[in-house]
This record gives sequence, structure tokens and C-alpha cells, in this order.
Amino acid sequence: MSFNFSKFINPGFLQETQNDFIPQNFPEFDSGNYRKCDSKEDCYNHTSTSIPDTVECLDNEGRGFSTCYCVDHLKEADRDGVCDISPVTQSSPKVRYSGFIVFVDNNKNETSTPHNITQNIVLSAAETQTLLQIFIPVSFLITLLTILILVFARKSQMCHKKKKKKDVIIRNNEDIQLLDRMNFVNKNPTYFMTSQKKSDEKKVSIKEIPYERVKIIETVGEGAFGHVYKGLYYTPDCPDAKDVAIKILKEGVSNEVKEDFEREVEIMSNFNHDNILSLLGVITKDVGDSPYMIFEYMIHGDLAELLRRNDPVMRKSENDFKLQKNDLIDVALQIANGMKYLTSQHFVHRDLATRNCLVGDGLIVKISDFGMARDVYTHDYYKIGGSRMLPVRWMSPESVKYGCFTNESDIWAYGVVLWEIYSYGRQPYYGHSNEEVVRFLDEGILLQRPEECPYIVYHIMLSCWKTDPKERHSFFRIHKHLTDFSKEILKSSDCSINVTETQDVC
Repeated sequence: MSFNFSKFINPGFLQETQNDFIPQNFPEFDSGNYRKCDSKEDCYNHTSTSIPDTVECLDNEGRGFSTCYCVDHLKEADRDGVCDISPVTQSSPKVRYSGFIVFVDNNKNETSTPHNITQNIVLSAAETQTLLQIFIPVSFLITLLTILILVFARKSQMCHKKKKKKDVIIRNNEDIQLLDRMNFVNKNPTYFMTSQKKSDEKKVSIKEIPYERVKIIETVGEGAFGHVYKGLYYTPDCPDAKDVAIKILKEGVSNEVKEDFEREVEIMSNFNHDNILSLLGVITKDVGDSPYMIFEYMIHGDLAELLRRNDPVMRKSENDFKLQKNDLIDVALQIANGMKYLTSQHFVHRDLATRNCLVGDGLIVKISDFGMARDVYTHDYYKIGGSRMLPVRWMSPESVKYGCFTNESDIWAYGVVLWEIYSYGRQPYYGHSNEEVVRFLDEGILLQRPEECPYIVYHIMLSCWKTDPKERHSFFRIHKHLTDFSKEILKSSDCSINVTETQDVC
């Protein structure tokens, strides 16, 4: 059924006649076959076949006067007041009343009567009531569902924020917490291999030294887990005793510390390089539960203390071993050489710093980890909860955030070592707390160039501190740059010496 809305009658103007509703306004018809009237009686006579109840005298605004109108057929009566009782043709559209609009239906198989019109109005009211009964509960359910979705989304957002807080390093309070994955640091010594396969291939036997061949002389350092002593080692092939350093664990340490000790022995036994501290052997018999590690002895101690004793501002005695400015580049070059070796052996140090570099006769520098450093230099380490103390001032951003230690993180630490060398052993980021240092790393705030540092060396530092680990210069490249710079310094020194000698001759 198709409806034509082009013509409609305002249902506000309805007349009630004998339980039927008749529209007051009608469309204009062009036909002249109509009957004027002033009352209903004028619409029929004794000779008319019209039924009184089916004819009404209604005002026709289109004509300007009243005419007789056939109610059943919704059209004007003819001049005789006769209603055509034939079915409604297509030219006589059917009018339906629904709500506030009259629908004109062009379906020629149906006719409309006042009864149908009244029924449509009643049905429309019933339908409206039904729709309201459906709409109200549905609206309530939709509103309730929307509220539940909003609550769920809010709860999910809060859970996400809580989870995110667990993954960051700095919490809102002053106590900095590293990621849970940082706990794996507890299970590994300072040195560790990047490839287990390589470790198996390079594994060598560890020399067992008889207890009676070693004599302890004096204490060099003491920490929470052990002692470092200076001692003498009597070898069968040499009549003179050899100075050695002896590392001994304290009694009653945890099994975890003992495992670290044993693994350190196993790993360091693989090293054989001029700039890596040599492990001479171990003593495991006749020493109870505290094995000994025997290292070569470095007469000048750790590099950090040597640098501080040579600080022009802090120098106390003229009898101390003096470092010249040209010696600083040589020290840096030796450490780079040792780290280049470790990289070639697929080892990662994880705690490279001047405190872990020892200085011997002839200004020979060797990378080490006596394990006492984190006990003696407690201000350089930051203890996170129950985990091992971590050197955050030397750590790369990815190491702090994710507990990721690689050759690239060692390169970052080497840049800090260069800064230590040219600042004469000052603590990196001195004057700032460990919490602030972690924030500096997160914000990309770097150490400034020390006053005595050449710009070339500072550029090498910056190359070590690239945010992207892949962009950092390798130890091979760093060693080459420092070697070239060292040659330039020697060349400049020779030129200045020649100039001085020439002036003396003159």
C-alpha cells in the first residue's frame, strides 16, 4: 500500500455526526456536477435515491459555498443529490486518518468509511501505548548498559595505570623501585657471558693452590660479604715470594653469595689479557666453607683513589704517585683495550667504573671486580628493596629501566669512566641523589664536560651516551679514536721538546 502525503486535512477540525467523524475541509474538484445546499435537507428530495445518513451539507472552501457531500464515498453528490455507489476509482483517492495526519491512499481495491477512520484512530492510540510500554523498559536497559560500560572502562583504565606504575622505575614516593626483572642481577656475578655455548668452549681448568703456600699479611678492604687481603704466594719455581691479593668470603654468607663467588672464579679463569686482572688460582681445601681467590697484587690500588689523590684541588702529599695530563689518555686507552678484549670474548662486565680498575707498577691498568667495591664504595651503589646494590650512576637508561645488560650498556659505563678520569675521580652527578640520577637518565640529562677534558675526549663520551644502544660507538672504534688522539699528543709533546732544546742552544 502506497501513501501520498501531498494532500492532507488538518484533523483538528473534525465534526462528530452520529458516531462518525467527517473532515471539515476538502480538496477542490473541477467538475461542475454538484449540488448547492444550505442544510442537510437541501441535499435530498422525495425523488432522490440518496439515504439521508449518507449525505451531509458541508462548507466547501474551494468553491466558496456549501455543497452536498457523500459521506460513504468521500465525494460530492451530483446535481440531483445522488451518490455514485460504484467503487472508488483511482481518481478518487481514499483518505485515512492516523494521529495528526490524513494519509491519502491510491490503492483502488480498498474503500474508506467513517468506521475505518475511527478504527484507525483507535488503533493509533493503542499502538502508541504499546510503543511506550516497549520504549520505557528498553530505554532503561540501554541507560543501565551504558553506565555499566562506563564503569567497566573506568575500572580497566585504573587497572592499566596501576600496571603501568609497576613497570616504571620511579614511583610517586621517594623510594625508587626497579623492575622485578632486575632481580636477576642477584643470580649473576659482575662478569657474565652473552653466549652459554661460548662459555663451554672457553672453559679451562682452575688452578688449585695449596693452603700452605699462601700467607696473609694485612687487610686491604672489608665489606658485608668478605675481606680482601694483601698476601704472599710462595711458588715452587721461584725462591722469592710474590705479592698477591686474596679475596675471602665471610663465614655464614648465603648460598647465593657463594654461588656468585664460584661463578666469578669460573668466569675469570677464562681471562688472559694484559689489561684484565689475572686470577692465579683458588684455595678450597683446609679453609672450611670459605674458599680463597688469589689474584695478582696491584701496588697502587684502585684507579678511583689514585685519581682523587692526584686532583690538583685535593692533593695532600707530594710523595704520592703523580699522574700527568698525558697519563690520563693512556689510562683511558688501557681500559678501552681491556673492554675490547672482553667484548671479543662475549663477556659483559656490568659494573665498569674506576673503582673496579686496579693500577700496578708502570701505570699498568687492569679491569677487575674484587667484589668488595659495592661494599666499600657504598655511596656509588643504590640498593633496591632486597636486591643487590646497583651502580645507577654508571648504568645506561635501558639497564635502569629494563634490567638489560649488554656490551652497549658497558659502552655507556665506559663513557662515565672517561668522565671520572678527567674529573680526577669525582662521583658522577655529585651533589644529586640516586633518585635524581635515575630521573636524569630518563630525561636524557647527561654529564657535562670536565674542566680539564679535551673536546675530542668529550665527544667520545657523548658517542658512548647515545640513547639508542645501536648508535653507540663500539670499543674497537673507541680504542682507535683514543689511539689516534694519543699519537697526536705524543707528537705535540715531541714538537714542544724540540722547540725548547732549540731555544736553549740559541
